[in-house]
Amino acid sequence: MFDKSVIAGLLIASVLVVGAPCVAATNQTGSWTVTGKCKRLIVRNEKLTDACTGEVAQTRNADGIVTFRFSDGRNWLIFRGKQATTKLRQGYKTVLDVDGVSFGKVGEDPEFTTKVGGAQCSLGAPYRGVGIVGCTATVSFQIWAATVETDGRLPMPDSEYIRPTLSKP
Repeated sequence: MFDKSVIAGLLIASVLVVGAPCVAATNQTGSWTVTGKCKRLIVRNEKLTDACTGEVAQTRNADGIVTFRFSDGRNWLIFRGKQATTKLRQGYKTVLDVDGVSFGKVGEDPEFTTKVGGAQCSLGAPYRGVGIVGCTATVSFQIWAATVETDGRLPMPDSEYIRPTLSKP
């Protein structure tokens, strides 16, 4: 079993790679899901927090598009941005500028609204225990927002739990 300092070191190294403006990273794909307590789910100023499932899924596509999905059980609230806008703040918090939001039925193709203001997603490193994943956007003076406090368990990449490991030299 690795101690916490080794895992924290690996996380910081991986976040620095994500936070660096690197073109080579845009061709990487993947996804992870975390669960926890839903603190806020607001769509067009309508509070849906009571229906929020507390699950957050982040997907990174080969074209550099990153999405964060929050659910009320029947619909997805999706925030979309480009991986190239990712920044690292305070050494552990990742921030992504958002260029589109969508709300619609699970399983249907999302239609994104792209005239957004003050839009970003931020997440504390989910490998450090309990973290906060949150996104906000303003569209025509209406708030779109979601915040989940994670349960402290490691993310589940592609819906399959994979323990972090050290690669051999």
